[in-house]
Amino acid sequence: MPKRKMQQVENFVKQTMTKEIAHDFKHADRVRNWALQIAQDEGYHDLETVEVTALLHDIGLSYVENRSKHGEVGAQIARGFLIKKGLFTEDKIKEIVDAIRYHSSIKEGEGKLLEILCDADTMDAFGAVGIMRAFTSKSSKPEYNPANITGDNWGKSGRDFDVLFSKGIQSGTYIVDQINLQISYYDNLRTEIAKRLAKPLVEFMKNYIIQLENELSHRQKETSI
Repeated sequence: MPKRKMQQVENFVKQTMTKEIAHDFKHADRVRNWALQIAQDEGYHDLETVEVTALLHDIGLSYVENRSKHGEVGAQIARGFLIKKGLFTEDKIKEIVDAIRYHSSIKEGEGKLLEILCDADTMDAFGAVGIMRAFTSKSSKPEYNPANITGDNWGKSGRDFDVLFSKGIQSGTYIVDQINLQISYYDNLRTEIAKRLAKPLVEFMKNYIIQLENELSHRQKETSI
């Protein structure tokens, strides 16, 4: 794809994704970089499609109040944009749109492009970036519970959270609960390259919570003397 056409996609995303700090163009750009890395390792050679899909994947968040619908709405917005600009064939647009539609669902959709997008999107929840996004996205919540610094969700797996969500239970009261939730995303990764890349980032997040507990517990002991 000529650089000018990719610039059109970037400009559209920059102009549209202004509603959420944690889901802005910077997020889309980071997901693009992860997606290209995963695609190359997986031998998926249609990098133009990967790049555009990653940039547009969360576009629906700017149009919905109910976040669970952002994939479907984003797919419709992306389709309209790509058709209007004439950037891809109808078959290729369908592939891109389907990946966007199902990228936030772990049980629906299929295909290598979707697999790459899901893992790339998940990768942005790990490491120092993941912790930063937890604080920005949940800034209205208190950081931690002084009586239980690591949080009730410490050590929970992706399946554990699936059970909680099926019962209508949210991720938790504190920002540290959000970090624990993001750590559990590792269980949902689909490609071996993503699992390999994510492993040290997840360990960093776990160590962050352990360090937080050590520092705060030490101070609590000092003040009690």
